[in-house]
Amino acid sequence: MASLFLFNPENDLALANGTANYTPPAAARKIKDSGALLPMWLAQPGDFILAPAEKEETAAMLREKYNLQTKIFTPADIPLIDRCVPWGWSAHAVRTFTKVGIDSSFLPDESTIETYRNLSHRRTSIAILESLGFTLLPVEAHTTQQALSAFEAFGENVFIKFPWSCSGRGVFECRNDRNRIEKVANDSIAKQGSVIIEYAHEKITDFAMLFHCAGGVAGFHALSYFGTYGHGDYSGNMVAPQNEIARKIGLPQAELDKLASRLEKSLTDIVAHKYSGPVGIDMMIAHTPAGLKIIPCIEMNLRYTMGFIASAMAERGAESGWLRI
Repeated sequence: MASLFLFNPENDLALANGTANYTPPAAARKIKDSGALLPMWLAQPGDFILAPAEKEETAAMLREKYNLQTKIFTPADIPLIDRCVPWGWSAHAVRTFTKVGIDSSFLPDESTIETYRNLSHRRTSIAILESLGFTLLPVEAHTTQQALSAFEAFGENVFIKFPWSCSGRGVFECRNDRNRIEKVANDSIAKQGSVIIEYAHEKITDFAMLFHCAGGVAGFHALSYFGTYGHGDYSGNMVAPQNEIARKIGLPQAELDKLASRLEKSLTDIVAHKYSGPVGIDMMIAHTPAGLKIIPCIEMNLRYTMGFIASAMAERGAESGWLRI
């Protein structure tokens, strides 16, 4: 039997919307189309990718060059499918699989999807930070006044974030701008029920750790080194062996190993008893009021990330460089 993979990078937006009938914006649809074949790097021989038929020429090239023995799905392949693997789960992802004929027995039910949606909220990142003993915690505000109070407590130097957002979208830097805080807080609270206020650390390096949750336990998978543009949007992932990525991050291997072990425990306690699948933890090295520190959870992605693709590409012999989409 085989797995059916789907690249649905709009999933965080779909989680924020909360309905199966979500329609992604044009920019998200463009990313989805350009990256439709990325799951070929994650799949095993005999698996299928849910992608447009016109991608076949590119898929054939990838199969020949990198020995990625994965085919584009057709309705005739339905009897072979016993597992669905989206980039991330949402009601919208379930609907996408259902529309191509996948039986509901292979898909999460509404209760499970709601659990995943709740776990994907940024309050889970706050819980992870707290479990790691990090003290300068972000604040979840349910009123604009609470947001303004957090803004003032952090010295009017913050990031303000929508609870469901990713890759720099739904994230706004705010320095000494009370009006901006009010505007974004009002918008976020109206749309998503709350808003996250976070101290704006002086970033030095972005990186991530990748995990898989299975059987109620989280296990470390790989390091990920990525870049962002000046305003915080994701710009790309480094494709390289793990030892090169560790050198790029610039921390001692023993410190990285210790952090990975602590995050395994946190994710096991907070996430893995409710979820099976990939998890990415974005973090940074930054200047803080207490000196140079690792901020061990900027956000948790309850899904695949481009770091998983970059790691798989390096393992399968792709050229070192930068993966951008």
